[in-house]
Amino acid sequence: MNHAICLGGPCHGVLTNIDQDIGTLAVPVPRTSPDEVAVYRITRERVRYSDHPEPYVVLHWAGCRCEH
Repeated sequence: MNHAICLGGPCHGVLTNIDQDIGTLAVPVPRTSPDEVAVYRITRERVRYSDHPEPYVVLHWAGCRCEH
């Protein structure tokens, strides 16, 4: 499992865990209905965040919000 951070879109700055290396991921949008998600692309980009020892996988917003 990898730690990831969302960049851009409605979940910007949200930290999450992912268990896949490629593709897209539906991330629940904070402060909305529990069924609303935003789609993020998993990238090879990594960033350091806070004092966490391992870099975070960067998730870039794919421009989609939807109900699931």
